[in-house]
Amino acid sequence: MRRNFIMEPSNLSVFQRLNSRMHWLSKRQSVLAENVANANTPGYKPRDLKAQSFESAMAAVPSSSPPAAAAPSSPKHFKLLASASRPDVRERQDDMDPSITGNAVDIESELKKSSDTALEYQTMAHLYRKHMEMLRMAVAANGS
Repeated sequence: MRRNFIMEPSNLSVFQRLNSRMHWLSKRQSVLAENVANANTPGYKPRDLKAQSFESAMAAVPSSSPPAAAAPSSPKHFKLLASASRPDVRERQDDMDPSITGNAVDIESELKKSSDTALEYQTMAHLYRKHMEMLRMAVAANGS
């Protein structure tokens, strides 16, 4: 007897990782919009989300199998370095001097960050759409 198997795209790690990144980008866009909205608020300090490192993004999504160990296949290959000790999160501290009112928001830099965030979100949405198309093609090819 053949059982019906339902595969949810949301259970696939690639979709989980794309969703995680898109969620982070949405939150960042919201924080940047607050910075722009408070550009004239006396004493306001600009905020930003902590940077999402590759390691934390990978660790956020459970993997179905343990990661494979990378080993050089030739003595000419570079050796892999241990993970660099860099802070994977930090609050943004602008180097610019606050204005007379104590406000340190630079509209131009906030709008640039907002634009970059929107572009990255569009890229993630495009990747999500392309992966869904590939999944549909695979299901259609398997069904015929």
